[in-house]
Amino acid sequence: MSTLECQGLTKSFGAVQALQNVSFSIAAGEVRAIFGGNGSGKSTLAKILGGSVFADQGRIICAGQPVNVTSPVAAKNLGIIVTSQELSLLGNLTVEENLQLCDLPRRVLFTDRQRIHQEAMLVLERFHLEKFARSPVASLAPNQQYLLEFAKALIQKPKILVIDEITSALYREDVAQVKAVINELKAGGCCQLFISHRLNELYDICESITILRNGELVETAPLAGISEDHLLSQVSGQDVTKVILRSRQTTRLDNSDKTFLKVRDLALPGFTDSVSLDIAQGEIIGVAGLQGNGQSGLVRSLFALEGPIGMECDGASLKLSNPSQAVHHGFAFVSGDREREGTFSIRSLLENTGAVTDLVLGKKNRHKEESLRQYRVAMRSARQPIRTLSGGNQQKVVLARWTTTDPRLFLADDPTKGIDVTARREVHSFMHELARRGTSVVFVSSDSEELVDLTRTYSNSRVIIMYKGQIIQTLKGAAISAENIAYHEVPKGGSLT
Repeated sequence: MSTLECQGLTKSFGAVQALQNVSFSIAAGEVRAIFGGNGSGKSTLAKILGGSVFADQGRIICAGQPVNVTSPVAAKNLGIIVTSQELSLLGNLTVEENLQLCDLPRRVLFTDRQRIHQEAMLVLERFHLEKFARSPVASLAPNQQYLLEFAKALIQKPKILVIDEITSALYREDVAQVKAVINELKAGGCCQLFISHRLNELYDICESITILRNGELVETAPLAGISEDHLLSQVSGQDVTKVILRSRQTTRLDNSDKTFLKVRDLALPGFTDSVSLDIAQGEIIGVAGLQGNGQSGLVRSLFALEGPIGMECDGASLKLSNPSQAVHHGFAFVSGDREREGTFSIRSLLENTGAVTDLVLGKKNRHKEESLRQYRVAMRSARQPIRTLSGGNQQKVVLARWTTTDPRLFLADDPTKGIDVTARREVHSFMHELARRGTSVVFVSSDSEELVDLTRTYSNSRVIIMYKGQIIQTLKGAAISAENIAYHEVPKGGSLT
């Protein structure tokens, strides 16, 4: 049975104060939510506990004894295991090899591959990943990689487990598997810190919460009885009920009957059936479905990422051979995988923001800094490397990059992963503004609640639900709800397999 106490943890990176005198304690078997906006210090706290970052001041106490967490190895020896938001996996190695990288079983001088396989299978079966045991990690879908990141922590038998944003890339059925394991660890006395921006997950999984804002501890309290509005107000430092009310009062929009884009008999990667879709000018389409049913393939295909595509645009035939042509026809695409498809890590915020307008379109973008301010990117300077920002702020830079192109079609593949709740609402507000100006938006999300939030305050919107590469249901108006999305995601007589 383990307990964890942090006393006065303080950390700065140059002029940026990441943590300031943060103190809290967690009892054995407790699941504590760590909640805050982008740049609030959540990931810095996780890295200090995991030994990859050293606190300037303060101390860590485990089971009543002060400890020195001087490295990830020291943390592991203390039973402190941290899952990584940025993934600590090696794509060229197999799934089972990645699982045991921290402690590869050996037989005399050689790696014991039989034991690696046997021990890996015990964990992989819990997440339905056993068939991928000998596959390279790079071949896994993003949600499967995040499940593997969690499984990798589990196999190390943690006494204190820090779960840093792995659920941001997971679908509802994946989160249910993670929750089951968390409850097992809880019953065994493991202390767990659960970092997530999804409020429904915090209420469902955690029993208490510690709120951070700008590196300082705002509140620690039991979750029972605390409203979502209170949490958001504590994170943002303002009364969000007034902001939400104002947003709902001002977003009264006219429907558009003008069809902007028609796609017929589009075959999505991995599916034998085809999909057809009409997109109206200024319309917002939320795309829902259980993992792997073609949602990502739809928006990627529309951007010509999966090969040439033919369509009708503004009543005329259009064929796109590659993403560059899509950009020149006013298409924008944002991926939720900012590491591989979003950012140029060593380049500045200005260079990242202007990557499309300046380099692809050949237009001088004079509004880059203004865009960064509109997205409230927490930065010292617009010329600092993007890799110095928190993950959520990096994604906000990527969103700013594309909205400055004045797109006609905005394609988003789970773009708000790693973005805090208040920033997510700002993103939705920007999507509404784009649509008001006539941009059509197709927005994939693994979070049904997000799709409801995105579409419920915009009249010209709908949610389409995909299954096995086809659109099986469309929800509009009052029918848009998380419950209805869940109900229709698997057709009657359908199977999850």
